[in-house]
Amino acid sequence: MDHPTLTEEASNTVLPVMDLDNANETRQAERCVLEDFTQCSKSHLWKLMMSFYERKGVESWSQGIVPHFITCNNFIGNSYAKVLHGFIRDCMSPNSKMKLDTTEPLYIIELGAGAGKFSYFMLKALEEMQAVCDFPFRKIVFVMTDFTEKNFLFWQSHPALKNYFESGQLDAGIFDAVEDNKINLWRSGKTLTAGSCKNPVVIVANYLFDTLYHDIFQIDNGVLKEGLISVGSKQSEEPDPLDPEIIQRLENHYRYVDIDPAYYLQEEGDEKPIRRVLQWYLEHFKDNVRGASVLLPIGALRALRRLSFFSNGRALVISGDKGNNSPEQFSGLMDPHIAVHGSFSLMVNYHAIGAWFTNKGGFALHNPQEEASLKVSTFVLSPEGTFDSKDSDADFMGDNLATLDATRAKNFPHLAQAFHDSVDLFGPNDFFVLQKSLKEDLNNPPLRTVVAMLKLGDWDPDVFFKFRDTILMHAPTCGQKLRNDLCRGIPRVWENYYILDTDKDIAFEIGRFYYGIKDYENALFYYKESTTSVGEHHVTYHNQGLCYYSLKKLPLALEMFKKALSMCPEYEKARNWIDKVESDLFCASASVSLSENHAGSTALPPPLDVSAPVTSTEMSVVPPAAGTGNQ
Repeated sequence: MDHPTLTEEASNTVLPVMDLDNANETRQAERCVLEDFTQCSKSHLWKLMMSFYERKGVESWSQGIVPHFITCNNFIGNSYAKVLHGFIRDCMSPNSKMKLDTTEPLYIIELGAGAGKFSYFMLKALEEMQAVCDFPFRKIVFVMTDFTEKNFLFWQSHPALKNYFESGQLDAGIFDAVEDNKINLWRSGKTLTAGSCKNPVVIVANYLFDTLYHDIFQIDNGVLKEGLISVGSKQSEEPDPLDPEIIQRLENHYRYVDIDPAYYLQEEGDEKPIRRVLQWYLEHFKDNVRGASVLLPIGALRALRRLSFFSNGRALVISGDKGNNSPEQFSGLMDPHIAVHGSFSLMVNYHAIGAWFTNKGGFALHNPQEEASLKVSTFVLSPEGTFDSKDSDADFMGDNLATLDATRAKNFPHLAQAFHDSVDLFGPNDFFVLQKSLKEDLNNPPLRTVVAMLKLGDWDPDVFFKFRDTILMHAPTCGQKLRNDLCRGIPRVWENYYILDTDKDIAFEIGRFYYGIKDYENALFYYKESTTSVGEHHVTYHNQGLCYYSLKKLPLALEMFKKALSMCPEYEKARNWIDKVESDLFCASASVSLSENHAGSTALPPPLDVSAPVTSTEMSVVPPAAGTGNQ
């Protein structure tokens, strides 16, 4: 059945019934059909997706085209590291059914690493917990992957990743999650392929599965149907069918046809598990009068299958995305919602991914929270028969699926507890909601509340930047104890900094903090770091001049003010300070001369008041992106 959509203008216009078909025909004529009805996973949609990321590269994240803070902060890096730590403890226990060999590498493969920010946070967290980890950190190798060379080249040159690459704790490779079956590692020269990993592989995927191939299904009156898609554009013509801008004007139509659960016939041995997943939904919704609409993340399943071949079917998967893990969310007949945000994405069916793992001998751990922008699930894959001998179709239907998950998870008590503590009780989505609400719902949050938020996020630089105004406003006048807490934590902000967003000059803001509490030496250090990391800016040099002036180092202050003015000749503040410092230097010189020529004379001019405080407004100018601006 086709589901055409009228334009906004047409939908707001009352048309006579006799003309409605003509209106639809006119609208159809205006639509550019990029592809006739086809299986969704083979459709033109995914070519547009690939084109977007190939052409945009790291700019997708650095310019905020693709939202990323929710999965690229220190909190989520720590959370995932704790979940992995629980898995390692279980594998290292004497009675483990999935042993780890400490003489062999434990590979953590991140799919769709993007700009690399999450990779940095998780690897850093693992490094900091190595003293309590049962597996040697030196044998852990974090592998960043993506399908576009632009991202790969960005990682190679990023200063925060340099030491990890050199130590061998980090490696990278170009990997198309839906096509490739091996990863050629850039640094070590090794190739990860079927059977090459002696230990189970650890797979991390954030905001990735929602962008991989999906297929569309419905259960309507007890019948399983496939949704075919016709990809189109609201424009009448599209000269470049791979232009990523088409995503902004997509107008897709859908048609549904009857199929059998044994739909996938060439899945490298996965035909039975996938058939059982579709059969589960058919059985579950066959008597539901509303029917059901189910997305199957077939691209994610294929990627996970190929990666699990690296370690002979043994894997831990940690994944966060927007999606659902409760089948009750699929009730009702509707076309899939495609969210557009520069690129596009679909809701991930984590319930189906979990069912696939359970059917293959593993189990799933889901966070039951329903109101969440980020759903995090963990999956363990082990060869069939490792935990039990379940093999018939009936063993995996109805409530048996959840029972198997709960029973098998008992073999990994530390993993289950870590997931409960780091995801269920208070997880990455909760952290995201809390910091967002604190910023948006309180006009002037108390400084002590902001400090608590910073501590919860382990002094995440983006959180610091978000609340910098509150910190700068209240730090100079707050109590000494609270100021001491800030001074202990602020260096951690810089330690956690992963430069990506050029309009977020973290070092500059830290310099402003230290200037505000009259710690001029530290302020100077971070202003210099700002110049090194982001680039020269006249305001940064001006602020260094203020620090040197406050430290009574007038020649250095004059040098900085002159640099600021040379970079921006119309910058009046620097010009005024040059006049003031030159006057002060002249008076100081005259004072010394008078002192030498009139020893013992009481007719001396008053001493210079070079310690007079500089007003905070002179430090409030925030530079735009390095090398730009008109201040």
